[in-house]
Amino acid sequence: MKAFQADLLYGDFSGNTDTISDYEENNVPYKIFVKRLTNRTGNTEYLFAMTSLQPVNEAAGVMRHYYGYIVLGSFLLVLLVSFYYARRIARPMLRMNEATQRMANLDFSVRLPIATEDEIGNLSRSINELSGLLHDHIVRLEQDIEQEKRLEQTRKEFIAGVSHELKTPLSVIESCLFILKDKPESEKRSYYFAAMEDEVKKMNLLITDMLELAKYESGTYKMEMTPFRIDAVLERVCAKLAPDIAGKRLQLHIHFVPVEIEANPLRIEQVVMNFMTNAIRYTPEGENIFVTTVEERETVKVSIENKGARIPDEQMEKIWDRFYRIEHSRHRSTGGTGLGLAISKQILELHEARYGATNTEDGVLFYFELNKKRKT
Repeated sequence: MKAFQADLLYGDFSGNTDTISDYEENNVPYKIFVKRLTNRTGNTEYLFAMTSLQPVNEAAGVMRHYYGYIVLGSFLLVLLVSFYYARRIARPMLRMNEATQRMANLDFSVRLPIATEDEIGNLSRSINELSGLLHDHIVRLEQDIEQEKRLEQTRKEFIAGVSHELKTPLSVIESCLFILKDKPESEKRSYYFAAMEDEVKKMNLLITDMLELAKYESGTYKMEMTPFRIDAVLERVCAKLAPDIAGKRLQLHIHFVPVEIEANPLRIEQVVMNFMTNAIRYTPEGENIFVTTVEERETVKVSIENKGARIPDEQMEKIWDRFYRIEHSRHRSTGGTGLGLAISKQILELHEARYGATNTEDGVLFYFELNKKRKT
């Protein structure tokens, strides 16, 4: 301060500008700040300040000592941040790659999670939509292929079945023709003609049933549904079969509920006719047949039970197969064409109806359920 005052008095210090100078005392560096001020009276005053640089130098030394650690910590921090963002971007890309590879192998079950609304999220959404569309197209294609296979199988079975079943009537007709050719004036001429006529009728019935069954099994037939009274159909079938029932001296017991159902009346009448014909054919003379309907909440159950004859348990599942006949002879004269129950099965399945057959205490019960008419 004394040196500054001396310089000021002797004019060595101009004092027109602020000054900063270095000073060292006891090996300790200082900074001296001089600032020129003017007070309220107009006189000149000087603000003199001095500060030590030792704390600053010590702090700088410490910083230089930790430079390596700071650089290493900064590098690790940058590495962790880079790894985090790389994973955030790379993980969705890896999932997309896995999803597209599975799609290439016709596996469309994978779905990508959509966590963001950016370009990656939009791309994931597009891949999910593409997977869904491809899955739907593949399913439809598989259904078309399956339907084509079913049609081809139906054609093969139709040809094989007709070929097998027509052998017997054709052999009978051929034998009759040979006999009539060798003995044109035979006394049994009318008998042979009647036998051929009967075989022709059986062949016509068989072919009609086979064509109808093939139509149902093709998968292309659409069942048209209309409302009608089920009790009226049952009464009509019972009236048609009254001569057959009387011919075997059977007792028919009926209990019908007057209710409307939603189904195809012609096809349901065909099912009832097949069930009733079976019941009449296999019921011993003088026994009973029960035909009943039970109204439930949404359906009507139709039951046809014949007494006096049962189906062996091991044959119960086979009765719905084509050309299957319960009797050991399996002859058409006693068992029909063997297609009645197979046709009934297809009709009921096209109606999505529950159906079945079960042995009762002293007979067999056939049943099916149909939906009641919807209330409007």
